[in-house]
Amino acid sequence: MPEDYKRMILIAEDHPDSREALKVLLEASGYEVALAEDGQEAIERARMLHPDLIVMDIMMPNLDGFEATRRLRKIDEFRQTPILALTALEGAQSRVMEAGCNACVTKPIDIRRFLEIINRWLSRPQPNGI
Repeated sequence: MPEDYKRMILIAEDHPDSREALKVLLEASGYEVALAEDGQEAIERARMLHPDLIVMDIMMPNLDGFEATRRLRKIDEFRQTPILALTALEGAQSRVMEAGCNACVTKPIDIRRFLEIINRWLSRPQPNGI
């Protein structure tokens, strides 16, 4: 991997303030960030940008994070892409894992834990050798 390569994270979040806060946090942590406002846009942006990790809000309009994750997992290139669910839903852990997410962070977000989870998933060897 080139020294100046930045891992790309796609954030799918319908609330503009939350989306922007996550973007600022992740960019300050050295990641390249792309944004989507709902699950359908997340799928489209993922196909276009091939992110290294996807942060998926669960409750979004048009297409929720559960269904967006299920659809992404049916696409070969996203079967191994880490997907981190964000949710304010109590007890959603098992549902997000059944949908295909790799981890779940509840809102309000514990920033330290959130970054630890992202760093852990992105430090794993990637299927494409990156």
